[in-house]
Amino acid sequence: MNEKVEKYLIDLTRDYDKHHRGDFSASAISEHIGLNRSTTSSYLNQGLKEGVVVKVKSYPVAFLHVTTLAELGIIVKGAEYESWEDLFTLEKQNALELVIGAKGSLKEAIDQVKTAVLYPNNGLPILLSGSSGSGKTFLAEKIHEYAVTEKVIQKDSPFIAYNCAQYFNNPELLSSALFGHIKGAFTGAEKDHIGLIEKADNGILFLDEVHRLSDEGQEKLFTFMDTGEFSPMGDNALKRKAKVRLIFATTENVYQTFLPTFIRRLPVIVSLPNYEQRPQSERMQLIDTFFVNEANILKKRIDVSYQLVDFLLNSDLEGNVGKIKNIVKYICGSAYAKNQNNPAIRVRLKDLPQENALRLKEQLKKTIKALPDRQYLPHTKNQVFLESTEAKQIRQLFEKMVQLYQKVDEQELAIKDFIATMVNRVNNLMDEFMFKDNYAKEESFYSVLTYQIRETFDWMHDNYGFDQDGNRVIALAQYLYRKNNTDTIAENHEWHTIKPKLLRLISSSMDTSYWYAKKALGHISRQLDQDFKDEDLIFISFYFHGLQITPREKEIKSIILAHGYSTASSLANVGNRMLQQNIFHAYDMPINITLDKVEEQVIRFINDYHTDAGLILLVDMGSLNQLGERLEDKIRGPLLIIDYVCTPLVLEIGHLIQNQLSISEISQRVDIENKVQKQLILPKQEKKQAILTCCYTGMGSAIQIQEILEHCLKDYCDELAIIPYDYHKLEKNKLYEDPFQMYEVLMIVGTEDPKIQQIPYIGLDHLINGEDIEKFVTILQDYFDISDKALKEQLMFSFSINKIVENLTILDATKLLRLVQSAVSQAEVNLAITLSNSKLFLLYLHCCCMIERILRKESVDQQEDIAEYLAQAGMEMEQIHRAFRNVENEYTIQISDLELRLIHEIING
Repeated sequence: MNEKVEKYLIDLTRDYDKHHRGDFSASAISEHIGLNRSTTSSYLNQGLKEGVVVKVKSYPVAFLHVTTLAELGIIVKGAEYESWEDLFTLEKQNALELVIGAKGSLKEAIDQVKTAVLYPNNGLPILLSGSSGSGKTFLAEKIHEYAVTEKVIQKDSPFIAYNCAQYFNNPELLSSALFGHIKGAFTGAEKDHIGLIEKADNGILFLDEVHRLSDEGQEKLFTFMDTGEFSPMGDNALKRKAKVRLIFATTENVYQTFLPTFIRRLPVIVSLPNYEQRPQSERMQLIDTFFVNEANILKKRIDVSYQLVDFLLNSDLEGNVGKIKNIVKYICGSAYAKNQNNPAIRVRLKDLPQENALRLKEQLKKTIKALPDRQYLPHTKNQVFLESTEAKQIRQLFEKMVQLYQKVDEQELAIKDFIATMVNRVNNLMDEFMFKDNYAKEESFYSVLTYQIRETFDWMHDNYGFDQDGNRVIALAQYLYRKNNTDTIAENHEWHTIKPKLLRLISSSMDTSYWYAKKALGHISRQLDQDFKDEDLIFISFYFHGLQITPREKEIKSIILAHGYSTASSLANVGNRMLQQNIFHAYDMPINITLDKVEEQVIRFINDYHTDAGLILLVDMGSLNQLGERLEDKIRGPLLIIDYVCTPLVLEIGHLIQNQLSISEISQRVDIENKVQKQLILPKQEKKQAILTCCYTGMGSAIQIQEILEHCLKDYCDELAIIPYDYHKLEKNKLYEDPFQMYEVLMIVGTEDPKIQQIPYIGLDHLINGEDIEKFVTILQDYFDISDKALKEQLMFSFSINKIVENLTILDATKLLRLVQSAVSQAEVNLAITLSNSKLFLLYLHCCCMIERILRKESVDQQEDIAEYLAQAGMEMEQIHRAFRNVENEYTIQISDLELRLIHEIING
């Protein structure tokens, strides 16, 4: 994004509440910085794509700086907002989502709470169950905030919290506290008393430790829950009403403690996890939050040793989150008392309370990471020191990845250039990490990680031929150690949009590297009992791709199955040595082995290896041919079984695999004169219909065509597979390629015709200009029940117009096109005409530009003969005008007669 525009936008956003909303429009910004509006709009839209800028779509369209908003405590989670109110009330609207763990360990709990709060007619009662200190009271307060922002209760509605343990040994006083009493109800009741239920009318009553209620108290409470009525103590004939939302909390087993009749009236029972049950990332967030709060109270920076953080992170404390919070408060107070005059407070293990000494000794026996202090700043949401230099480098790399992939998505950057750039950046970062390798390896967690990665690479070498290399071990250990399993880019809203596409691209364009990365992380994860993130898989895929690992995993696999102590191994060993490549795997089988055991071994191989390209079984006995029937519903690709295995046959099959023939071609070429028997088995299933996409220049465009077609057809053909495929293989091997064995291929869509007889080809250019849309739809209609007109319109939109309109206007292209499409369709109805595809294409573009032109108050050229034209075509123009009423209302514009004439002229040619 342009530096001058961004600098001005930062200053503008910082004081957003002091400016008029019009000051944030592209025209106002361009006027202030001295650039023309078109250039400024271009820079702002570039910033929007990069995630630097957020857009408010209400007129006039406004732009604000994302990072500056974050510094003000306004976390932006989308690229665009319908109104200013939507943007600036985001935090209030998400009171529950801001709870630490709302998208993690508490996700189910938060979803349950939302259901209860939003349920009609005063919501549903909620019971919060969890250990002491697990956050029940805190969550109850957030429920109240959420109810207010959702407007199910008033802003000034009461929130009353009460701990039932106060009078648990005196049921009368507890009943009085809840329901109130009249004068003389019991000894000492000298005047009427209003209870908590009445005080909480139209609000929320939170009853903690509700298990302290007696059976009688529970009965009174569920009577109120049923009827909304209660009686104060001393006068059961007196009925009072109150509208109260009830939240209960307990530390006890719900089903062993409460009356069954009480439990039946609690449709929402929410269980909260203990501190040690929560993921490490959530525990770290909680610790950071507590230290930031103390920094604010003490008005000083707090430096906390990583050893202390590690103790808090991994301690199993009886008091749960509440206990951790109290410890943080104590140690900060203790350190503050010793360092009052220093600009920063240093907090160390020695500041822990004495009661934690025993646990501390146990903790110190463990191997922990030697990392720098965590620093907490007072009175700012921008805690810059909580992110290490290495973590920042990793985050910035992923942010750059997002920016570059957006250019790929917009066809401004070739896929191969994107991959080359990211491989280079990943390798440079890995090199930098390796030169900083200064850990005391035998004394830190780093040594554990390095050992497990080395063991993983040994395992991959033994099983998959992955070349062992000490530098690879160090590089991967460095990345995982420094990243510390954190969600590096979770706050980047663009990341969540592109991640699925990026994973698809990597799995197809870098399939070998992706497969190795997935295997490596899966094994390390099992060894360390730690799940890794998708971003780790993406990063390591790029790293492995830079190592130029031989792409063997896409080849056809082959297993030699032979009876005897080493028959199969000997044949495989000879074949692999003479072919100078590990092609064959061997299973030596006892003479008395059952077919079930053989099947089990083959299925294990299929699960461990890529066999989509095909699997060849070379067997020594005809009886093993029965495997075909057993495996046909378990294989993922074609299976070829060849009988009477011998060294010449092994070498012949090996040469054919090395020459990259498909499994169908291998089946045809194997010499069967010497009584060799074979059978080709395809996966047992009805052939699914498929469309192949291809591009002469590579897989990148084929994948983009696939994504567009999937978007177009998702509402019409759920069972249709759309497969990007290598053009050159199609052109060379024709119907021998695997997709034609696995699928019923309906057509090929691409940029170049591979010329395969019997398979229709539709060129991308003919889809864009509308010439072959009719042909495309007709082919599909033979297999699927689809709407002719609706699908044609969808194809036109997705293949060309949406992209073009995005470049022509700063308005929301999707919304704009939807309104224009509806208006043009209504005009067809009003005028009783059907427009051609080419004319629809032209109308959509013209009308989209017209709407923005009117909003910008730009006029069209005067037409001297407009009066004469109105006299001749006025009635038809009025019908067009009626069709565009919704457009006028949506954008608050007036379409003039001059504009209507232009539309009429396009319609009439």
